[in-house]
Amino acid sequence: MKIILITAISNLGKIGDVVEVKNGYAKNFLIPGKKAICFTANNYKIFESKKVEFEQENQKNLASSSEVKDQIVGKDIIIIENASDDGRLYGSVSSSVIAAKINEVVGGKVISRADIFLKKPIKEIGIYSVKVAPHSEVNFDVRLIVTRSESEIGALLKAEKKTNSRNENSEEVVENSEEAVAQVEKPKKSSKKKKEEVVEAE
Repeated sequence: MKIILITAISNLGKIGDVVEVKNGYAKNFLIPGKKAICFTANNYKIFESKKVEFEQENQKNLASSSEVKDQIVGKDIIIIENASDDGRLYGSVSSSVIAAKINEVVGGKVISRADIFLKKPIKEIGIYSVKVAPHSEVNFDVRLIVTRSESEIGALLKAEKKTNSRNENSEEVVENSEEAVAQVEKPKKSSKKKKEEVVEAE
């Protein structure tokens, strides 16, 4: 589908660019998110007449997005959901839910579901890193804590810290193993050299 960008988008183009994208990307993300309009001769004339307005709106969005980033980065976004004893949610945490929670924290409707990047809906309690990109020039990660109650947050953070520590130790073991292998291989080379010296002496 051919579209006209009405806001700058990373790796796609700047305001006013006419680009070809997949139908789904245009219909499900760009057009509903007010980032682009369908390309037609008539729409392009309308865009040209409103180009200054689109550019002003883009600057306004950049400023508000930067403000949200300053407010959110370093803070935990906590979402409380009902879940079974094994941690599986009875529902799921979608992009819309996360966007609504961030807007609640910052006190304004700035983030939309199209600004949240999730590979798939969250269906278990836990701690997740979620990418938020409200503007082509502003993107950041937030730490999302999905829990059954605020009293569980401490336990989840402790478990995550333990997991991270275990992963770091595993990396150290791999590095040490590689060093050990390198040290074992060195004597083999030197013993071969000695053997050659003995042959020469004979």
